[in-house]
Amino acid sequence: MIKKSKYTFIDLYAGLGGFHQALSSLGHRGVWASEFNTNLRELYSKNFPNTPIEGDIFKVDIKAIPDHDIICGGFPCQPFSRAGFMKGFSDESKGNHFFRILDIIDSKQAENKAPKFVFLENVETLLKHDNKKTFKVIKDSLEDRGYELTFKILSPHEFNVPHHRRRLYIVGALHSMGGLKDFQFPEALDISNTTIESILDYDLKPMNGENLHLKKETQAVIDLWQDFVENFPKNKKLPGFPVWAHEWGANYPYELKTPRSSKLEDLNISRGTFGIKIKGTDLENIIDNFIPRYAQKGNIFPQWKINYIRKNREFFEENKEYINEFLKRHPEIHQFDFSYQKLEWSCQNAPRTFDDKIIQFRPSGLRVKLNNWAPALTTVRTQNVYIPKLGRKLSIHEIAKLQSMNLDHHPDIYEGTFIANGGYRAFGNAVNVEVVKLIAKKLLI
Repeated sequence: MIKKSKYTFIDLYAGLGGFHQALSSLGHRGVWASEFNTNLRELYSKNFPNTPIEGDIFKVDIKAIPDHDIICGGFPCQPFSRAGFMKGFSDESKGNHFFRILDIIDSKQAENKAPKFVFLENVETLLKHDNKKTFKVIKDSLEDRGYELTFKILSPHEFNVPHHRRRLYIVGALHSMGGLKDFQFPEALDISNTTIESILDYDLKPMNGENLHLKKETQAVIDLWQDFVENFPKNKKLPGFPVWAHEWGANYPYELKTPRSSKLEDLNISRGTFGIKIKGTDLENIIDNFIPRYAQKGNIFPQWKINYIRKNREFFEENKEYINEFLKRHPEIHQFDFSYQKLEWSCQNAPRTFDDKIIQFRPSGLRVKLNNWAPALTTVRTQNVYIPKLGRKLSIHEIAKLQSMNLDHHPDIYEGTFIANGGYRAFGNAVNVEVVKLIAKKLLI
């Protein structure tokens, strides 16, 4: 492996500067960066004033990029992410960014100044995308350019940062300069020591406009499901699968056929959402008004959906007396948003209380989990986690800590005032500083 006290690096798709923070903390120097988003580019300049930063990577003059030892970046992951459309390299707007990285390497290689290291980050699904063909292109392309490569999926929570965020890290070193030699990725620590407490600020006062407290409607959702959990029969086990209240009392077809592939006469002797008797002469009207949203499409359901429906109906039958009494106490559940009528209790064998848990409002339901680590940050601010013991959601400063970031200037904060302007999305797209730093310590000896 190449040995040098300090290296220079360029920071592609720089965002909030996660790579920059990690590498500069180890004494390495950023000589150039690129970021498409204007707000993030301006923020980067404030946090790293000595590193020139430009915009659209496809509009920069590649030959003018300074020579560098390390080319690093978390190139756009949406083409390979489950949250995106999984178009991969066929995504015209984002899928070709990897080839732009190759263009930069090729330009420097033509001058015998190829970067000694590549250091990339992306979503873990990149490994399996398009039957593993996508990653093969990436691996082969870099190896053809003389790099010895290795990769691994790591998450900050494995290193006592309370953030469960599995990401793929790809590192490479030129064979001509010694290759990777004895490089090994950092080993996970004892995750029993990982706790959300390490990033919480009990003295924090939310800024005007930050809106960290729950609205009346969302507090009602928590109160309802907390009542359900706390009063559930002590001699029975809460389900580990998602609770879909829509299936309580329902018996519409779902195994051999679906509501959409059923005859009207079959549906009219069935019960739909919350066990309501189906009645109608028009299929579309029945589906719209009596069938849960997740069961409205398709002539046959995937096996995972069949299993969830079956489990929820069995759960209802086994606990019918309690559930019916619960529904009498809480008729308001019928007016909740669809996703709020679902519960994910990810706290098996833990005390049946919300007070010491982490709560997240998700499309899949109200998720309640242990307070060891936060779920992966998304780019959607409404999915920010709620901490009952704090009585609020995480602040922008606490979210920064989930990504191990120590910034002088934070997104969304303007002269002490909070103005939502894409900061949560930026953190959701960011690379974790601590994980990058730990890898870099092993790589850049």
